[in-house]
Amino acid sequence: MDCHCIPHTEIPNSSRLFTDYLYDFPRVSEFYAHNPFQDESFSNAAQAIRYDGNLRREVVAVLREQNRRIAAPEKTLQNLSKLENPDCVAVVTGHQAGLFTGPAFGLYKGLTAIKLARTLSDRGLPAVPVFWLATEDHDLEEVNHCFIQDREGSPRRMEYTGEVPIQNSPVGSISLTDAILPLLEELRALLPDSEFGAELLRSLSESYRPGQSFGTAFGGFMARLFADFGVIMVDPMDRRLHSLSAQVFQSAIESAPALLDALMERNQRLTDQGYHSQVHVTENFSFLFVHVDGQRRALRLRDGRFVTSQGDTYSPQELLARLEQQPETISGNVLLRPIMQDALLPTVAYVAGPSELAYFAQAAPVYQRVLGRMPIVFPRASMTLLDGPANRLLGKYGLKLQDIFAGKQALREKMAARFMPADLAENFRKTAANLEANLQAIEASIAKLDPTLVDAAALKYRKSLKNHNRLLGNLEWQVALRRTHLCSTHGTFHRGTLLVLKLSSHSPSLGR
Repeated sequence: MDCHCIPHTEIPNSSRLFTDYLYDFPRVSEFYAHNPFQDESFSNAAQAIRYDGNLRREVVAVLREQNRRIAAPEKTLQNLSKLENPDCVAVVTGHQAGLFTGPAFGLYKGLTAIKLARTLSDRGLPAVPVFWLATEDHDLEEVNHCFIQDREGSPRRMEYTGEVPIQNSPVGSISLTDAILPLLEELRALLPDSEFGAELLRSLSESYRPGQSFGTAFGGFMARLFADFGVIMVDPMDRRLHSLSAQVFQSAIESAPALLDALMERNQRLTDQGYHSQVHVTENFSFLFVHVDGQRRALRLRDGRFVTSQGDTYSPQELLARLEQQPETISGNVLLRPIMQDALLPTVAYVAGPSELAYFAQAAPVYQRVLGRMPIVFPRASMTLLDGPANRLLGKYGLKLQDIFAGKQALREKMAARFMPADLAENFRKTAANLEANLQAIEASIAKLDPTLVDAAALKYRKSLKNHNRLLGNLEWQVALRRTHLCSTHGTFHRGTLLVLKLSSHSPSLGR
């Protein structure tokens, strides 16, 4: 396998916050509690953890039951026993419960957590990998599909379209119907033959089957996928876990105005430093959701009360009473969710993608007010995997992956130019230069004769130059096709080209 390192500064749409975090951490250090690139940060973060022994035992008991329910492997149960020890910490990551794991970067996060936990353990800090299943998220359209690379090398979108009894219900609670079966058959037809194909399809069929929820299907498959590493799965849709982390929600209810002020100040500070706020925050922002009749509804602040867009209204006292009686019906938004997670776990580090890293920059002051500590935010591994045909196609045309980011036209020109004879290309360039000089001379003469005619004449003559360049591009393309013996009638070239171009348009699903 050929491996190449591409800086994120060369990847389009990488945020400045993310690139500074990776390559110039002192610039963003005020937004995070620890520098992830210094070894001593891990011991400092571990020493800051205040994790009651009784809480540890109760959480492990719940997680042991959850993992046995999804048939987690023996190594996971062994890691749960390790987590019972008072000196053991957790390296946590997580992802939404999606169809067939969803985007590949969810897997990369898990692998990064495994590697980091192993590295810390080897250095004398016992650590286990933990995967937080974001089952409480209610955006089904975000996770009901995935992209699969078919036997021709093209991405294919697969979507689960089974009936959902209650709209806006937590995705983890939605039961799969028979609509999952045709998707499994389609997957069987799309995947190329390989020595691992049968085992993969068997594991998927055992996990994603009618009657299973999205949460258990996703968690069960991830447990099988990481079986050799003992990754501990956490499903937060558990009444006991909500009860054990109730102080987080209590703070979010009782201190809502103060927490909002702290968040607004942090957003302003990010903006002042030239960075972005990942979560849009308004003056009635709240960190909470309430579950009513199976739906997950966002709460907003209004005149000292909490309200939903559906018309529900609660006083702080009513929400606190609900939290005590039905703790599972109160959940946190994307900024409060990691604080609930770290109230339940002895988290030394959280493995995050670029967007999550931005969430943590916003949430840091809320972390300190609610929990009194914050874990290391460790960047996940980021990879783009090219199969053999795609890699050979890049080599044939002397391309790098970064060339794809420039767009289809620039990519086509560079591919074609590789096979254009040097003398012919030079003649075209000289002709273009002469044409440009002649056009400028003509414009100057027309300006002396009648300045009002310059714009019209210039437009007409510029079209001539444009046609010249288009002719050059088409000729380069035809030369390339003939030199490589890949005529359009054969089709081979076109399928290969589409593969490379689609790697660019679907790169988020490939874990770039």
